[in-house]
Amino acid sequence: MSAVSGSSSHRFVDLSTNPKIAALTQVLREVSAVKDPTEMLKAFGPWVGQRFPRDAFVSVSIRDLPPGKYKITRAITNPQSQSNQPSPTGNPWRDWEQLPTYEGGLIGEIVASGEPAVVTGLDLTKDEPLSNALGDYAHKLRSVTAMPAFDDGEPLNWSLSFHEQADWEDLDTFVAGLLDMNMMGTATRNLVFRKQAEALNELLMKQFEQIAKIQRQLLPERSPTLDGFILATSYLPSNVAGGDYFDYFQGEDHRLGIVIADVSGHGAGAATVMAMLRAILHCYGDTLDDPGSALDDIAKVARFCNRKLVDANLNGEFATAFFCVIDPKTGTVQWTRCGHNPPMIRRKDGSIVLLESAATIPLGIQVNSEFPSDSCIMEPGDTLVLYTDGITEARAPRHLSNNGELEMFGPERLMESLHACTGMPQCAIDAVHKALYAFTHKLERDDDQTLVVIQRAIES
Repeated sequence: MSAVSGSSSHRFVDLSTNPKIAALTQVLREVSAVKDPTEMLKAFGPWVGQRFPRDAFVSVSIRDLPPGKYKITRAITNPQSQSNQPSPTGNPWRDWEQLPTYEGGLIGEIVASGEPAVVTGLDLTKDEPLSNALGDYAHKLRSVTAMPAFDDGEPLNWSLSFHEQADWEDLDTFVAGLLDMNMMGTATRNLVFRKQAEALNELLMKQFEQIAKIQRQLLPERSPTLDGFILATSYLPSNVAGGDYFDYFQGEDHRLGIVIADVSGHGAGAATVMAMLRAILHCYGDTLDDPGSALDDIAKVARFCNRKLVDANLNGEFATAFFCVIDPKTGTVQWTRCGHNPPMIRRKDGSIVLLESAATIPLGIQVNSEFPSDSCIMEPGDTLVLYTDGITEARAPRHLSNNGELEMFGPERLMESLHACTGMPQCAIDAVHKALYAFTHKLERDDDQTLVVIQRAIES
């Protein structure tokens, strides 16, 4: 075939008349689609048979065996139909332990040398391993070419091609066969590793799913009721277990304690620290002479959590947190902020106030950290919005900052979404989610996204 494009004079060389190129192309196409190691020989075998004619074939492995020991993983006495020939057990990779282990004989000599070999003038009638593998056909075979398939520099697998010709010495064909066998061995080994990786990944994903399920069970099932206030929450986990945490603690005097926290990192480690923080908070009241005073000093709660996490020696893990107590009688909010994103209060008139005061470092870093507190009044119609950085740090591929990095959603867009809502908690949550999707154009999340929204109701 030749072709001319426009005024160009370039020419395609006609390859269709070369049967080897067509055959190799077909083999490579089929091999690229193979997913199971046991199917590799079926895909690659016909090509090897064309390039390297033989009268019988035996594959051998010494992987993970003591010196001098080997296993015969496949034996074929009719290479022309080898795609239909089974291994001794059907699947040598799956049934490795059931394969007999041999030593000595011709195979023992070959694998002991560790080098490619051509052996002529054979008499296999007294070679027990090969007689067992090749049956009655063994006495017809007079020469063998032994080709190692190297794995990390070691000849762990061998391909033995037998010939009825006693003086077989076609070394050019031998070189081509040695290359083909190692290509097939590498491809098969990669498939074995792939299946192992897929199995391990499936196991890990099941473990992550179990961790994530337990993590969700540790979070409150529903928002509490608070006279004169409306509450709503949203917890959207990422694809792996994360470290977001929120909780409520209601006192006998109707005050409500709220915590929102975010453990550094992702995965099982973050989920474990999150569970630790929850356990610490839930036992805090039991450490006091008067459990009813647990919400009296919010900074004391933070100090307690910090000390316990530092004592746990988290090896670099830490948690940001925002603790607050709401008094429904007065609308007073008292808080302390431990490295966490500053919450926002949307005033009745739509203006936004950041709670940036009473700030200190995250929990679990330094045992003697100071934890100041501050307070303000939520007037009727005001809405308090607590959130984790999975929201403000959400990134979108289509947005690039000035330095070329992916742009984050950021606190400014969060404020804009709160401006656009009525201030009702569920409306605020819906507005944030709508703005996030408009920015990222994706439903999956790289980090947990948590919102806790509380509005002081307008008196009717």
